[in-house]
Amino acid sequence: MKYILTIIFVLSIQLASAQVRGIITDSKGKPISFVTVVLEDTQQGVLSNEKGEYTLSTKGINKDIATIVYQLIGYQTKRENVNIKSGVEEKNVVLVEESIALSDIEIQVVNDSGEALIRRAIQSKKTNTSQVSAFEVDFYSKGMIKSLKIPKVLLNKLEEGEVKNQGIDSVGKGILYLSETVSKVKYQKPNKLREHIVASKVSGSNNGYSFNTADESFYDFYDNIVEVGDVKTKMISPIADQALSYYTYKIEAIFTDNGKKINKVKVIPKVRTKPVFTGYIYIEEERAALYGLDLEATGTSLQQPFYETVSISQTFVYDEKVRQWIKKSQNIELMFNVLGVKGKGAFLSVFNNYNFNPQFTQSTFGKELLSFAKDVNKKPDDYWEDNRYFSLTTEEMNDYRVKDSILKIKESPVYIDSIRRKYNTFHWEDIALGYTYKSKEDKVTFNYGGILDLNKIGFNTVQGFYMGTNISLSFHNREKKSLTKLSSSFNYGTASERFRAYGGVEHYFGDDRRTSIYAYGGTQISQFHKQNIEEYLNTAFSLLMRKNYAKYYNNENAYVGVRSSFFDRSLRFNTLIGYEQRKPLYNNANGSFYTGNRNYTSNNPLALTDYHNAAISDHSIFKFKLNANIYLGQKYITYPETRYYVPNRKYPLINIAYEKGFGGSERKYNYDYVQLKVKQNVELSNKGEFAYTIRGGHYFGGEHISFVDRVHFTGNESHLNLSSNYLSSFNLLPYYRLSTNKSFVETHLQYDFKGFLMNKVPLLRLTGWNTVLGYHHASVSDNKPYQEFTVGFSNVGFGQFKFFRIDYVRSYNGTSFIKDGVMIGIKTDF
Repeated sequence: MKYILTIIFVLSIQLASAQVRGIITDSKGKPISFVTVVLEDTQQGVLSNEKGEYTLSTKGINKDIATIVYQLIGYQTKRENVNIKSGVEEKNVVLVEESIALSDIEIQVVNDSGEALIRRAIQSKKTNTSQVSAFEVDFYSKGMIKSLKIPKVLLNKLEEGEVKNQGIDSVGKGILYLSETVSKVKYQKPNKLREHIVASKVSGSNNGYSFNTADESFYDFYDNIVEVGDVKTKMISPIADQALSYYTYKIEAIFTDNGKKINKVKVIPKVRTKPVFTGYIYIEEERAALYGLDLEATGTSLQQPFYETVSISQTFVYDEKVRQWIKKSQNIELMFNVLGVKGKGAFLSVFNNYNFNPQFTQSTFGKELLSFAKDVNKKPDDYWEDNRYFSLTTEEMNDYRVKDSILKIKESPVYIDSIRRKYNTFHWEDIALGYTYKSKEDKVTFNYGGILDLNKIGFNTVQGFYMGTNISLSFHNREKKSLTKLSSSFNYGTASERFRAYGGVEHYFGDDRRTSIYAYGGTQISQFHKQNIEEYLNTAFSLLMRKNYAKYYNNENAYVGVRSSFFDRSLRFNTLIGYEQRKPLYNNANGSFYTGNRNYTSNNPLALTDYHNAAISDHSIFKFKLNANIYLGQKYITYPETRYYVPNRKYPLINIAYEKGFGGSERKYNYDYVQLKVKQNVELSNKGEFAYTIRGGHYFGGEHISFVDRVHFTGNESHLNLSSNYLSSFNLLPYYRLSTNKSFVETHLQYDFKGFLMNKVPLLRLTGWNTVLGYHHASVSDNKPYQEFTVGFSNVGFGQFKFFRIDYVRSYNGTSFIKDGVMIGIKTDF
């Protein structure tokens, strides 16, 4: 009996290890990477790694001899018969480059524009995708980000131990990120995709989830537009309906693969600054279908200055069952240079076991876009040996080994305690710079901001020079996923000689609705409209130009409230009730570095030259507020511990607000106010993006309310927009000019052409700038509408520093011209 068991055991070992492996090289003996290696008449396949190595599992093949197909764009496809019964079979292969094999009878060098072939390919797109427009598929992906060079200045600032832990050598070269993903994918044209990740592995992390998902890999060049990763630029496919307006073509060679004639077509952009690719596409003659592609986009065409190039290659194999070419593998390589840090990203995808007859129902593609299996990041090494479709290089294996061993050390109680003690040690400089204390397992965290907190230091004419700090204390219950946080802030003004303190407490329940209850209160100095000007800008303009744009009042208040959500977070609300005591404030400081004869304005936004009277008098009021956001068509990603919600850009975000002032120290301060706001960004294919924000509101019984409780429109007198709030602010509107206690409508429209116009102008297209048009409108009862028309450029700058936006603005009161000006700001589409 034991002999039978031994035989069964040995046979099972052989069956489990049934595989073909080897090295793929070119005619000069140089290893070839990313070769698609497929068992013919099956969908089992892998790719060769950077050393040309491959390992192909032959489990489940019920024959002794199998044919293996080796395919890579630029090389002749090769077929080899292999004996797979022997368990592990060694098979090294040499692929012949097309350029070397030009004398072969199957290779023809031609001089054809290829336009007729491209027209057929465009016309045949629907036919070539009809049988593969819906499917299920097994998906494998490997992502790697590698630094090639880091400036010495930056390396010297990094701790030596941390550099070694990240695998970076003395010149700044090393793997920064390495991960793998195995998942099940369901897809239906044009854009329905659902992925379930069954395994995720991130080098040096037991809790990390790989971000190289299938959603980032479905680059379909049969579509007119191709979006590369998270880059918003809409790239034109070489076989888009309008492709002949963007490209010229040249058939450089014709060869055959298993009896099928393949055309090698060079893709040549007419204007390289447009959103176009360059490189080669391979088209099968009979069906005019994609056989493969090897394309490249530059950072200029992507409008991403930090990218040097992004290369995309895809390999297709012919499926006899559906009689169409299907995508088997894809490789994306990007070269980047960020402020002297040079690097490379490589994201590889392999598609196996297509099912082109899926039984999809209406519920298949619901709100869930992506989900993770339980213990998705806890798979053992033997699982990855069986499911890895791309053999790891020695460098990658070392990265896993080193970083995982470092991780074990970092997760040990001794190491964690030593690090905690190190960072919890108090130093005298912490009084100025800040201090953080964390208890064991981060159950308790204490944070002190320091007296030199730059966010709390500044100048205004009410307080003079001011400074402050924050203190917070958090209690984290990991089992219940709850958190309780206490926070306080302190502020002191040297000219006003006034100390203010404000604090609050909030408890997060850790439930699926993200419910929390909170209370806060104290004394603080507040701008009448916080969105008008940032404190740091007001400090700069005050000290350098003697222009004090910000206007303040003293606010003593106490509030309690609740935040929560319903319907899978499609409805999120915040409600609170509280009491406020408002008091006027006056200028106390007159200092400035400005040497001209300009005077500071008063702190009264209604009368800038009245230094004795205030916009408000002492008064108090109770308030009830309700704010609700509605996210239509919202999707979500399900992690093992939580959900992450993804807004659906097809629908606008709707905001509804209600506010009631009651119990005022005088009845005239009581009121009711309702508001509706709608905003959305609409993508217009490759013609840019249109965005809008529309807000309207109405007061009931608000004829004599406090100036504090009026609606204030976000104005600007600084000619700077560093907050990128182009869809909620005006450019030349004086602060508080339109503040109202009546009905109003506010509209902001913007059309960013994303290079669609500039690329048509011969010289200006070399700048890489984008044209932006805008319109801003405010209608207030009993007043003529205020309007602004803007035209400008975004993506302005030099080299990699294209962060800026410049607008020319003309403002009108009704149809009467008021003034014009130039705005300088930060672009919004990073």
